[in-house]
Amino acid sequence: MSEEWYINRATFFRVGMAQPNRENFSIFENVESGKATSDVTDTMVLVPETDYRAQLEDLQRELDNIERAPETTLEIFGQSRVEQRWEELLVYFLDSTNPHGFDTDVLRAFLRALYSHGDTSMSGPLRNLEHVEVSSQVSTGNGIADILLRQPDEWFVCIELKVDSPETNAQTDRYAEAARLGDLDTRQHSGTNEYVYIAPTEAPASVSEDFVDISWEYIVTELETVLTDGFGKYPSKSSAQLADFIDTIQLELNMGDINQISEETVLYTEYAETINRVQDAFERDKERLYNSLEETFFAEFGHDEWTSNTRPNTYIQLYKPEWRNIGPGTNIEYEPHLSLNQKQPTIRLRLDIEHTGKNEIREKLSSKVSPETFEDAGWEYVDGVYALVAKSVPLDIENPEASVQEAIEELLQLHSLVGDPIEEIVNK
Repeated sequence: MSEEWYINRATFFRVGMAQPNRENFSIFENVESGKATSDVTDTMVLVPETDYRAQLEDLQRELDNIERAPETTLEIFGQSRVEQRWEELLVYFLDSTNPHGFDTDVLRAFLRALYSHGDTSMSGPLRNLEHVEVSSQVSTGNGIADILLRQPDEWFVCIELKVDSPETNAQTDRYAEAARLGDLDTRQHSGTNEYVYIAPTEAPASVSEDFVDISWEYIVTELETVLTDGFGKYPSKSSAQLADFIDTIQLELNMGDINQISEETVLYTEYAETINRVQDAFERDKERLYNSLEETFFAEFGHDEWTSNTRPNTYIQLYKPEWRNIGPGTNIEYEPHLSLNQKQPTIRLRLDIEHTGKNEIREKLSSKVSPETFEDAGWEYVDGVYALVAKSVPLDIENPEASVQEAIEELLQLHSLVGDPIEEIVNK
């Protein structure tokens, strides 16, 4: 009896082709290779065992053998490209009054990078750095500047940092023209000043001609000298923290050797066809599950009062037309999300109340349905940027239709709690 393999992500379902029946299958149902219908249980990929399964197992073994560098602290927390975290770390090390043990050495290295840059006008000896004031999130009267370094009566440096996001609303123009930087009156300042825009090398230039563009890469070169020149001089914990921050910058900005290709990339080029084939199957699976969620929702809730907005493979929003653009622009919707790329796949259900005016709507709803009521019904009261409450339903890979039905039943339960209160709020 010949055997073939059905692949979903890295999960394999073997079926005997001589006697096909529903018991032979998990998430998939037998169809001709290369053909598919809209049913969520249709086969995505049909491939010979000896080809794709063996290749994927070989790939997994080789990946397991690759020695990976330890993750940085910000990587562990999933915040390695969050601009605010970079700012907080930089400010911590620049401020000599903090208990890191570097005294003014990090500040000196940072200023040395600014002084040595060909486009700045900073010059003179770096002295009395213990008197330098380091401030963050500095009010300008027209926006918030990231960092202000100030040597009273001598000089100041206004700094704007970027990691991923571009400059918004000509903010550097506004900061350069600001009459005040925190409690500093720039009009009364008699010393020297500099405005610096620190961003990745490939980032767009700052808008203001008063700002000097300096790359993170340029700054890091000087920061590294603190550790190399002062080896053994500083507390080991602080040295590790600074090294971790420098590693984060270098890793996130791809500052490694351009001639060094990672082992993972080499493996990808070798197994690209297999990886892409399985990934395509995964994406088609996900799309059909979203379609099934939408169809089952309308089967339970009805088509007359409800509508949907879908972004294939990303989300599905289910709502009544009057739940959109409430007041200044608030939207309310039920939003299921599929999380398939984890050990326990789930359908994550959310009640989203989002955009301008959301806090007012949430307060009104909370006065009618308390957080405790949601929690007693098994819903997490998250009160996040988008979601007010959420619940995860395990997705049974062997019986996805049952999981989809369970998810819609949970939404029915949620609607029994919030449907009427939302209508009262919307119709007032």
